[in-house]
Amino acid sequence: MKRAHALLLVAAAVAGVAGTIALTGEDHPSSAAPQVAEVRPVRSAKDIVLPLDRYQHSPADLTTIDRAAAELARRCLREFGQTWAAPDPVPVPESTGSTRYGVMDLAEVSRLGYHPPESDEPEPQEGPEPSPEAKMIYTGKGMTSIGGKQIPDGGCLGKARRELERGVPAAIPAAELVQLDQTTFEQAQQDDRMRQAMASWRGCMAESGFDYTDVWAANNDVRWESDTPAQVEIDTAKADVTCRERTRLADTWLAVETAYQRRAIEERAAGFEALDRGKKIRLDNAAKVLASG
Repeated sequence: MKRAHALLLVAAAVAGVAGTIALTGEDHPSSAAPQVAEVRPVRSAKDIVLPLDRYQHSPADLTTIDRAAAELARRCLREFGQTWAAPDPVPVPESTGSTRYGVMDLAEVSRLGYHPPESDEPEPQEGPEPSPEAKMIYTGKGMTSIGGKQIPDGGCLGKARRELERGVPAAIPAAELVQLDQTTFEQAQQDDRMRQAMASWRGCMAESGFDYTDVWAANNDVRWESDTPAQVEIDTAKADVTCRERTRLADTWLAVETAYQRRAIEERAAGFEALDRGKKIRLDNAAKVLASG
């Protein structure tokens, strides 16, 4: 299986130290390419930190929110006389870094080529199964009332999630945020500065005997669709990473996409300020639930 770039990450990673290269340019209206002030070194996946990342909850935040939702759902179930208790969710794993720009780790690709590493997903907690009635009340999938008591819209879990959203201001919809993330990702790759960087990478790869249009053509080569990587895949991936480092491809990529995301945020300042406030309110709501549990 080929690895794919990730568009939206749950957590922001640690940013790299500022570099010395500057991508120069004049101030332009929003229809033109935005100015890039600096290029930061990208030495690992954790260095890929973009402006949109700050508007997402960290894995630790999401775990807190999920635990609070489970606690509220348990309280709701007790109101219906149910003894089954919704289990605490599995903690959201910490990010190992973004795969947004493809392969970056020479040691990893020397073993795996373009195949993704195996993930250590935490096992869900096992516990007693809910009765059909409890499951109906928990999910809201079934009757609208039971024993003369109205089941909340979306069940106890839906009610819990709404309670955690109390006070959260209207902001940019999640679907729009995903689309904006995709748009800036594509804009960066069409930018002349990024095209030049990709051309340098392409020339480097050609010197090693690999003829690819861009990094995605190498990443998505159909020959890599196997259970285990063949030597040609490993050799290609090693050349790919080496050429990325030699041409500072990821450094330029991050700098250019950062400029597009910053401009997008500035153009929607009110919506992003609301997202930031909402993130804090949601987490505060969750913390209060757990403190009172």
